[in-house]
Amino acid sequence: MNKAKSIYISLYSTLLFLGVFLSLRALFTQAFDLTWLGAVVALLPTAYMFGTLMTFRVARTSSNLPIQIYAALIGGVTSTVGFLFFEGSALALFFGVGIGVIGFLLYDFWYSRFTRSSNTVLQLGNRLPSFELKDTQLGPVNSASFIGKPTLMIFFRGNWCPLCMAQLKEVAGQYKEIAEKGVEVALISPQPEANTQKLAKKFDVPYRFLTDEGNKVARQLGIMNEDGTPAGLGLMGYESETVLPTVLLTNAAGELVYIDMTDNYRVRPEPDQFLKIIEEKGVAV
Repeated sequence: MNKAKSIYISLYSTLLFLGVFLSLRALFTQAFDLTWLGAVVALLPTAYMFGTLMTFRVARTSSNLPIQIYAALIGGVTSTVGFLFFEGSALALFFGVGIGVIGFLLYDFWYSRFTRSSNTVLQLGNRLPSFELKDTQLGPVNSASFIGKPTLMIFFRGNWCPLCMAQLKEVAGQYKEIAEKGVEVALISPQPEANTQKLAKKFDVPYRFLTDEGNKVARQLGIMNEDGTPAGLGLMGYESETVLPTVLLTNAAGELVYIDMTDNYRVRPEPDQFLKIIEEKGVAV
C-alpha cells in the first residue's frame, strides 16, 4: 500500500501543476470553455496550498481541507457540465474531474493518513529502550545520554518533507523559550547524514541534529514508514523507507511524559503545545 502511495504522490503533484498551467493557458489563449474553467476552480486552491507548503510557510493544515474539497467539487461539476452540454475539452475534463476531484480526494483521505500499528514501546511513563544515533558533530550518541536532562525529540522524515521543515523552523524560532526551561532538543531523521549537516548549518541553533542510520531506531520504536518516501527521491540519495513524524518529550529520568504520533502528515503539534506540556508536567529544570 505504501508503495502505491509513494508513486501516487509524485504523479499527482506533477499532474496537479501541469493541469493548472494548461487550464490557465487555455482560458487566456483559446475560446472560452466552461470545462477548462471548472478545471481551474478544482485545481488552483490545492496547487496554492502545495506552493505554500513547498516554501516552508505552513507547518500544518486542517485535517480535512474543507476549502479545497468545496472547490474540487464545484470545479468538477462545472467541468462535467461544460463537457456534456457545451462540447468541452476531454483533456479539461480529465484535469477537472480526474485530478481535481478524484486525485484530490485520494490525497486528502488516503495519502495524507497514516495507519499506525499498536505501539507498546511508546507509552506515557515508559522509558525509552537503549538505542544509538549519530551526531553530525560528535559521532555515535547513546540514548543514555538523554537521561539527566529533559529532552524533546522530533523524528522527521527528511529535508525533502516541506511540512517537516516548516515544523523544525517553528521550533528553531522558539529555541530560547525552550532552552530557558532546561530542555534539550534532538532532531532525528533517517536521511543521509550530509543532508542533516546542511540542515544544522541552515538553522544554526543549539539543537542536536541526529541521524538514525538505516532507520534502526525508528524500527525499534515502532515508528518506521516502509516506502514512505515519494517515488523519485531515491535519485537524491533518500531511502524509500522513512519515519512516521513523531514527537516525544522525556523528563530528566528518561520517562515519556508527552507523545504525539499524528495519523495525518499534515497535522503537527505547535511549539506552544510543547511549552505548555513542559510546564504542566513539571519537566522544566
